[in-house]
Amino acid sequence: MKNNAVRNPVVEHLSRLGDASIHDFDDADRSFARVYHFHNTLEVIIVKQGWMEGLVAGVMGKLDQGTMVVIGDDMPHCMLRSSEDCQVLLIHIPAELLRWDGERFPELSHGMDYIKRSRCGMVYRDISFAHEVTELAEKITASDGFMRMSHIMCWLHRLSTTTPSSTLLTGEPPLLRSEDASSLGRAYRYIYANFQNVFTLAQVAEYAGMHPSALSRAFKKLSGCSIGQFCLRLRVERACNLLLTTDLNIGQVGYAAGFRSYGLYCTQFRRAMKMTPTEYREEVRKIHPDRIPVDDD
Repeated sequence: MKNNAVRNPVVEHLSRLGDASIHDFDDADRSFARVYHFHNTLEVIIVKQGWMEGLVAGVMGKLDQGTMVVIGDDMPHCMLRSSEDCQVLLIHIPAELLRWDGERFPELSHGMDYIKRSRCGMVYRDISFAHEVTELAEKITASDGFMRMSHIMCWLHRLSTTTPSSTLLTGEPPLLRSEDASSLGRAYRYIYANFQNVFTLAQVAEYAGMHPSALSRAFKKLSGCSIGQFCLRLRVERACNLLLTTDLNIGQVGYAAGFRSYGLYCTQFRRAMKMTPTEYREEVRKIHPDRIPVDDD
């Protein structure tokens, strides 16, 4: 699904290594940010003022002032809405810089583990830490050459040695460390493979090798929502991708995303994206007028 997202023009100008930019999110920026998109970078989002609500690979959440989110490369995301005074700092590190050879450089294993964990979306709710990371980012942008690289490595070291407040469940099963990891992992794999179809809790439980009630409790504890709610999130995410990348009409998109009721599709989409499927597609047309040859009749 993530490969069907589009690149967001808000950050197309970020061409220097480790570039950082501050966005006040005027009307144009809000339109761009609402497009479901991805970057081939490690992205750090720091809410410096106000608040914003976003979607990261199907997971919705609100970020208040001082909150920082680290998103791994190619993770689809978008902003749903924000306060009028919202000010956000965006920092991007090219993914190519972060692909180290663990066998040749074992001392970098901790850093590589952090890059891998970033694919689960890490949230830091510590205003003082967000301020510290911002100051380090300013040093990166103010320097060049080997000194710039040095500041980037210090910045990554500081991130990787600080425990996040929480993680987001993204487009791949989360890193599980409990004794139930293999069972829950199978449950996530089943859901990702079948969310567009109709299935029961009993079917997921049988595949995972767990009792249905035990699976339900464990899943909600880990993801913060029920399996049914999680499936709805995935279907909305799939609908976003189809609206952006295909010429299917609005009803066909809902069915292809896994919704068997047009009314439920429209209700859940509007609840998640704060607009109807038609309005969402129109937003994209404003930004990419030649991208989607659509006939909704």
